[in-house]
Amino acid sequence: MTSQHLQIINAALVRDGISAGRVEFDAYGRVELKGEYADEPEVDRAFSTAQVIVGVKWVSPVTPENIRVKTWEKKLGNLFARANVLQPPVRTGIVPGPIRNRYALVVGVGRFRYGIQSLEYASRDALTFYQFLADPGRGQFRPENITFLTDENATRSNIAAALDRLRSLADEDDLVTVYMSSHGSPPDKKGAVNIVTHDTETKPRERIWYTSITEEMLQQFVGGIRAKRVIMILDTCYSNGAYRAVPGFLPPGGKSLGADDTEGYGISKEYSRRVLSGSKDLILEQEPVRSAVPKSLGGETSEPYGKVLIGASGSGEQSWESEKLRNSIFTYYFVDGLNRFGGSVQQAFNYAKPRVVNRVKEEKGRDIDQNPQAMATLPNWDMRLAQGLQR
Repeated sequence: MTSQHLQIINAALVRDGISAGRVEFDAYGRVELKGEYADEPEVDRAFSTAQVIVGVKWVSPVTPENIRVKTWEKKLGNLFARANVLQPPVRTGIVPGPIRNRYALVVGVGRFRYGIQSLEYASRDALTFYQFLADPGRGQFRPENITFLTDENATRSNIAAALDRLRSLADEDDLVTVYMSSHGSPPDKKGAVNIVTHDTETKPRERIWYTSITEEMLQQFVGGIRAKRVIMILDTCYSNGAYRAVPGFLPPGGKSLGADDTEGYGISKEYSRRVLSGSKDLILEQEPVRSAVPKSLGGETSEPYGKVLIGASGSGEQSWESEKLRNSIFTYYFVDGLNRFGGSVQQAFNYAKPRVVNRVKEEKGRDIDQNPQAMATLPNWDMRLAQGLQR
């Protein structure tokens, strides 16, 4: 990265009518937005322009302190106001009872309307997960309680409507599971990788962030649902290769400066924290259990509960598919773990993680990493996706 790259980006901003905006180097040698912008769409346009010129790894996430946007304070105020409306009353100190109803949304997007490269096994991933849930001998979810969306049916509006339906249906004692397999967007100005839908748009480039499943949408879903057992599994990541056929989407050469062909971005810990916001004490999967299992008001040990976010890969990594397994590598081993451990989410994750790490290195190269991530609101998040099944 050189000062010439800054000059090229600044000239591009001027040509695009962003005369008061500019870029400078941050403390890490990345490009950082400075100056003044009319509104957030103009910030996104400038951010996208910088990514096209130098690549996603060299553009620093944006915070309100970095730039001056007159509408930002108003936007934040509106967001907090909406959060107060959506957030149901919280009954503190009450542990949920046994699981009453179980609901699920299962999404797999392998075909895309606007030039994004197909995924070979995303819809098959979703079907594999759906079959586990719906199987009378395994998950035993009632079919009418599962929304299953793949390919052309997996539009942004359909997924948003399904999330809203779950939020309205699920009560405190219910369990809610959300599974999505798809491409991810380039990291947005907050560093979030959105989930690409069948109808996510790619022109102009910043439209990808407005027409995908955003961090804010998931945050409002998790924060607004009454159910105290929520499991979200995202088998998704950003990969440059997904956008090679979209003109003007990638830098010259198709990758960030100094990057290799395996450049990708998965679910970061910061993203997980924001989606699970409102929980003061989040637990990383590698942390030891720090407290005893809560007890219900009757004195008996309650079933595990909490809100969990599982990502198939870590920040800076891709989530790989396998022609040999005919699934994404993570989904294959995660569902295998569910089968082996009676639907236990925590045990399935612990079973899958080392196998994913090893299989990726075996199939994709010893220097390729994929490390599944999990974050939860309580230490004991060993909820089961199988009714009445024990290992």
